[in-house]
Amino acid sequence: MDEHADILKTNEEIAKKINKIEKHLPSFLNAKDLFEKILLQIQEEFSIPFVWISVAAETSFASLIQQLRSSHIIKERLNIIDRATFLNIIGESTTPVLVNNDLRPFYKLLPRKKKFFIKSIAIAPIIVNGEIIGSINLGDFSNLRYQPGMDTGLLEKLVGNVSSCLSNFMTCEKEASKQ
Repeated sequence: MDEHADILKTNEEIAKKINKIEKHLPSFLNAKDLFEKILLQIQEEFSIPFVWISVAAETSFASLIQQLRSSHIIKERLNIIDRATFLNIIGESTTPVLVNNDLRPFYKLLPRKKKFFIKSIAIAPIIVNGEIIGSINLGDFSNLRYQPGMDTGLLEKLVGNVSSCLSNFMTCEKEASKQ
């Protein structure tokens, strides 16, 4: 019974941290602002050593890559990856993937200029208008931090809300370019 209570308490603490992050989503001005702040907030709130994003190069959102590359904060935390390679790594999964064994294939998700010493990773797909365009990635020194079989519902909720916010930015940008 104590183990169940501990899990509930841990999930409650995680939910509070996610809610704290999500309450800031409406204040972000554009995709660059969103990712500059969200990556740092996730890292700080959850004490995660490595937080970065991977974006598939061959998506219909090329302007997103340009925006992200223009950020001094994000360019250190950005990996542009071939879409086929990206999908080969994560599959077609729209839910977070947790890995703590045989990480070699996942090294392709790491930013090129940064090498992280990770023993476990959480990969949360970013989906815009039904298309997987990339992922928010969380890496840790401990192989116990992210393990297959752990509940990813709260992470999925957070990244789903980030994806919705990004989708809104991309839609507004598309509409503005038509005018």
